[in-house]
Amino acid sequence: MRVMQMPSFVGRERELNELETAYSSDSFQFAVVYGRRRVGKTSLLRTFVSNKPKVCFFTALETTIGDNVRLLNKALSEIDPAFGLMTPEPTANSISNALTAAFEIAQKGRLVLVIDEYPYLAACYPGISSFLQVLIDQNRESSKLFLILCGSSMSFMEHQVMGYKSPLYGRRTLQIKLKPFSIFDAKKMLPQADPQKLVELYAAVGGIPMYLSQFDDSDSTTGNLAKHVLRQGAYLHIEPENYLLQEVRNPAIYNAVISAIANGYVRPKEIADTTGLNSPQVSQLLDALAELQLVERVTPQVHAKKRQVFYRIGDNLFRFWYYFIPKYAGALEVGLEDKIASAIVKTDFPTFVGPVFEDVCRQWLAQQVANGNLDILFKGIGTWWGTNPQTKQQEEIDIVFESIDNGLIVGECKWRNEAVDADVLDTLLRRGALLGERIERYYLFSKEGFTDNCRQRAAAIGDVELVTLKEMLG
Repeated sequence: MRVMQMPSFVGRERELNELETAYSSDSFQFAVVYGRRRVGKTSLLRTFVSNKPKVCFFTALETTIGDNVRLLNKALSEIDPAFGLMTPEPTANSISNALTAAFEIAQKGRLVLVIDEYPYLAACYPGISSFLQVLIDQNRESSKLFLILCGSSMSFMEHQVMGYKSPLYGRRTLQIKLKPFSIFDAKKMLPQADPQKLVELYAAVGGIPMYLSQFDDSDSTTGNLAKHVLRQGAYLHIEPENYLLQEVRNPAIYNAVISAIANGYVRPKEIADTTGLNSPQVSQLLDALAELQLVERVTPQVHAKKRQVFYRIGDNLFRFWYYFIPKYAGALEVGLEDKIASAIVKTDFPTFVGPVFEDVCRQWLAQQVANGNLDILFKGIGTWWGTNPQTKQQEEIDIVFESIDNGLIVGECKWRNEAVDADVLDTLLRRGALLGERIERYYLFSKEGFTDNCRQRAAAIGDVELVTLKEMLG
């Protein structure tokens, strides 16, 4: 049986470079690092400080102030053995003394002070941000402290640390919002996975490094789903429920909203009707879920109208869980995860993976810009839908890439087990015409390639790019 191991650190090159640049200044720095749980914040910071000569890495706990004082003093004592601030009954004043000492130590040379899970420290010592403000204002010209506050509570970090009303407002010199991995960093975590398996596994759990680390890239998609997602007791099987328990006070109503979206009720009124919740409450819940990055608010990239809004599940593991687990709950109870995984991959995945493949194609286009292979600056990339004025039918375009000069690139993505024919290109051309004369280029993306007829048609039209899955991720 394979023993699951965390892979070596991959990705996050830009974030590490930003931290290293700030560190090299040798002046006072205050960085805020935040992002949703499991996204890899602590791993990033551990990697950053791994080669630094003087580091105090303190992880606050959701406990009493006394416990946190002891932990902070222990962390400081590792860089200064003479450090002794313990009192018989640690108090908020002890935290103040410890932080004051950190600034004083940094007068003599660079010190990195990481306070991980900062919201927990603030919960047991509400005045901590005000005290840090005073310390920063008093010492920023003379201290070489590199202070890093890190937290998973998105709302707290954005409003209570960086917000206009926060005592720390205007003091930070760097902020990093850590996002889930793209498909390209996921590939670094699962290097043995072929392109199809990589996209399928990414569709199941998304770009959260902790989730991706659960998979065995030498195993099949079916095997991975059975062992690591569908099996009762597996980390990924119980993670959605645990995540909601950690993040919200009343998981039941949030669960109802997510379930409604998973079942096709994607507009606020539809969600309210099917859940029995009132519209203002639904709006608040959707805002909270969006802040947790569990749902996304979607509007057309161009020509958006007021009522053209829907919500989708933005976390792939939650999407997979709410799509499949309730459906197969009875069979999972009796241990039929192997059969269920086979049925999902054979029957459901061609449709389920499609929207994720569209996202992968958008990521690929963005990477082409970043790599200099596509000479365009974009102000947005998304999708479009609307009514064809001639046929009165609803039309959709998978990818709409809008440049800063209002030019457009449009694309169609096909995740199916056959080569794409010329009719798909003709449909894209017809739909693109609905957006006006701003289109500069067309893209077709295909899991299984293109027919000769399609390639000939593309060559005759010009300004058409045909991209296969293997070319994207091979």
